[in-house]
Amino acid sequence: MLTPRSLQNRLLLSFLLSMLAILAAGGFVIYKVIGHQLAAENDALLLDKLFFYETAAQLQSKNNLTLAGSRLPLPDWERFSKKDNPDLVQGWLLERGTTFMKSPPLLNRPDLMRPAVQDGETVFSDITLWDGRPARICSRISVPMKESSHLDDLKVQIVVGRDMLAIYSTLSKVRWFLVKIGLAVMGGILIASRLIIRRGVRPVNSLTHQIEVIPLAEEGAHFSLPGAPTELQPVVGRLNALMDRVSDAIEHERQFASNAAHELRNPLAAIRSSIEVALSRTRKPEEYEATLESLWQSQQGMQRIVDHLLLLARLESGHRQSEFVVEPVVFGKVLKKSWLNCVEQAEEKKLRVTWQVERPETEITLPVSLAGIVFTNILENAATYTPAGGEVRIRAALGGGHCTVTVENTNPGLLPGQLENTFAPFWRADPNASGHRGNAGIGLALCRRICQTLGGKIEASLTPEGMVRYAVEIPVTVKSVP
Repeated sequence: MLTPRSLQNRLLLSFLLSMLAILAAGGFVIYKVIGHQLAAENDALLLDKLFFYETAAQLQSKNNLTLAGSRLPLPDWERFSKKDNPDLVQGWLLERGTTFMKSPPLLNRPDLMRPAVQDGETVFSDITLWDGRPARICSRISVPMKESSHLDDLKVQIVVGRDMLAIYSTLSKVRWFLVKIGLAVMGGILIASRLIIRRGVRPVNSLTHQIEVIPLAEEGAHFSLPGAPTELQPVVGRLNALMDRVSDAIEHERQFASNAAHELRNPLAAIRSSIEVALSRTRKPEEYEATLESLWQSQQGMQRIVDHLLLLARLESGHRQSEFVVEPVVFGKVLKKSWLNCVEQAEEKKLRVTWQVERPETEITLPVSLAGIVFTNILENAATYTPAGGEVRIRAALGGGHCTVTVENTNPGLLPGQLENTFAPFWRADPNASGHRGNAGIGLALCRRICQTLGGKIEASLTPEGMVRYAVEIPVTVKSVP
């Protein structure tokens, strides 16, 4: 059964329809050519017979006949007229309006149609006989030879006709013969094309089977089509490249889940340890308060890790900037607010912090919830990883429809080739390090994804003096200029 959903059957159906159209057009042309040729031969025969009967009329005039006879002699007529399709002949003396020649089949029958003919003109016409048969006639006006004085200035019009049933019957046979040949050819084409197309789509079926059975999670799984057509080779290559990307994505997700579980396990272990110690014996209220404070900090760290993971997953799933609230804020204040969580740590580590903010009182409009996370993360990253006694430089500016925030800090030991790795989730320069206060290693990965969502960018580099630099550029709308 031909199902249009099958590629093989679609090709077969398209091919058959094309061949059917070609055969139909070819058969129609052949039929028309044969019909035209038969009609031309019939007209040539009528013209020859017309000449013959004109010659007979000339002979009558040579022998001083009056051309008054109403019939051709039957024995003479039968010698040159076919019995199965006898000639239909009738001649008129134009000036007398009388019939001087009439073939036997026309006796006791209505006269043939006499077309309007000009001197020297030969006319062919299609007519219907008295019994409904189709016929074709040929007519011409001629002047008999003037060997008899009483025939001077006489003109005769002779009409010669033939029954067309034989020709139409022949054309009907030709038509049915062409139909039968066409059906036979179509049957042969159907069988041959089905075999050819089935063989041609065999590589596609093989590829389909491989797609069904090859597991996505299997490392190194690739498709193979030896001897595949040129058109399928790029498809196989792209599928193999897709399989590599899928494998990388699955491995990335596995690693991500493993790292996330590891990062959440640490604060959970700290909480459990604190609770076990607190419950091991009766303690003073101050000790319970200290334990609760520790538990609260661990919970805050877990909450931050979970919030960042959820936001990262939300952005990775395709959420757009328009889904986040856009608010007006003062440029300098949003930066200072992002630094508040770093003040205590910077003071403990005795960091030298310098600020350079251009137009701090300018009001800008942007998705504050997302931009605030970016500013907070790059500032906390600098405060956390800058060595004690180091330096942090913060510069910010507005221009060209963007706000640019650059944070430079003393290098804690990062190499140039490691800078791009800092944007990978859960990556740390020291694999053995672990943060249970919320520093799970996803802050910069989240910053990059947020910047991409906002249509901005974040880049990491080393300054000529060796400091680590993170530069953030985010589109904003300037509401007012102080």
